[in-house]
Amino acid sequence: MKEKFEVIEIENQAMILKVNRSGGCTGCSASGACGTGILANYFDHYSVFSKPLQAGVVIGDVVTLEISASELFWRAFQLYIVPLLALFAGSGLGLAYFPENEFWQIAFGFSGFIGSLMLTKYFIK
Repeated sequence: MKEKFEVIEIENQAMILKVNRSGGCTGCSASGACGTGILANYFDHYSVFSKPLQAGVVIGDVVTLEISASELFWRAFQLYIVPLLALFAGSGLGLAYFPENEFWQIAFGFSGFIGSLMLTKYFIK
């Protein structure tokens, strides 16, 4: 998978890149009924992040970055499957410690889910 990014800033041997996300989520005819298309209307239509500075790159250049299929699969797994597994693991832990109290089972499940989302946000860059 390849994507083009615009260099908007260079600082401390890092280039700050911006990519426009609006093409994929609002471009098709089903975007009004699609959950991703609806959510795209409420958030910025671009992402900004940094990468190590490459030789000869200046502000305003367009660079192309590529991600392998295995890396894309691994990131999607971390983003979608790990929080669900943490939800079930937390619920199972709550069931083990509090077999007769459903409130704690639900609380442990949601804690595992929210905790995995926060860890995913922290560790996936």
